[in-house]
Order: sequence, then C-alpha cells, then structure tokens
Amino acid sequence: MKNSGSRKNTTIGWIRENGETIEDREYADQKYFELILNLWISYVNYSGDTYFPALQEELYLDFEKYEAEEKTR
Repeated sequence: MKNSGSRKNTTIGWIRENGETIEDREYADQKYFELILNLWISYVNYSGDTYFPALQEELYLDFEKYEAEEKTR
C-alpha cells in the first residue's frame, strides 16, 4: 500500500469487529474495556456519584455480550 501522507482514523469499535488478526481484536477489546472503566472513574471523580444508570446499563449489555461470546468459544 502506498503511503499518501494522510492518516486514516479508525475507531476501537471498528478494530474490535474488523481487526486483521485475533490478537488485534483482543487488544482492541482490552483497550475498549479500559476506556469504559476510565470513563466511569472520571465520572465518579467529577460528580462524586458512584451510580450512573446509563453507564451501568451499557456495562451490563457489554458484559452479557462478552459472556455469550465466551460460551460460544
């Protein structure tokens, strides 16, 4: 591939779904979960609240998806 000098920005979600190797996808999954946790920590530090319903729901849905994937492996 010829380098045209421009950068292509991809999202972690795209890499999680379309990474070239399983290692790439697993690394993207790890980084995604770290980002979610860091987002929650930032929220708690900012607000003092330890319960954020929208984030809890997203984390729970991600957990269910992860568990379903693990069962099929």
